[in-house]
Amino acid sequence: MRALKDPDAAHKLLADAQDQAEEALTELRHVVRGIHPPILTDRGLVGAVRALAAGSGLEVSVRDDGVEDGPRAPAAVEAAAYFVIAEALTNAAKHSGARQASVGLVRMPDRLRVSVRDEGRGGADPSGGSGLLGMRRRVAALDGTVEMTSPVGGPTLIEVELPCVW
Repeated sequence: MRALKDPDAAHKLLADAQDQAEEALTELRHVVRGIHPPILTDRGLVGAVRALAAGSGLEVSVRDDGVEDGPRAPAAVEAAAYFVIAEALTNAAKHSGARQASVGLVRMPDRLRVSVRDEGRGGADPSGGSGLLGMRRRVAALDGTVEMTSPVGGPTLIEVELPCVW
């Protein structure tokens, strides 16, 4: 047995294995949070969006039009809306040059409408970047729609509708 002949090497192998296992657990936790962030469970969609807004680096107003009234949206709908907003605010802060943005959440009889508008330079390319593609895929998986307008000179507006049984 190699471990008995070279205990230092065996200890190093065990330490490396432990580090790799801890890394794998950390990555798994990120994946699970990526599926349904705990803040959605704790605060609901509006509270989670307000927290995103506060940490975005932009001055962000959040308008809730009935989303907090009555039953909550299904978890998958809340998660999709949350990630759309997170991606849109991240893109605005990184690329648009905007200082301000607004988020709107509207409860409709059979859907949730989400809008994110930034007052930046516009010109966003909906076919470019993995973030916008991921946003579209997440919404499409729920049979929702994404519309984006971003003329050069701004503003950029992303509107999402997600089918929802309240």
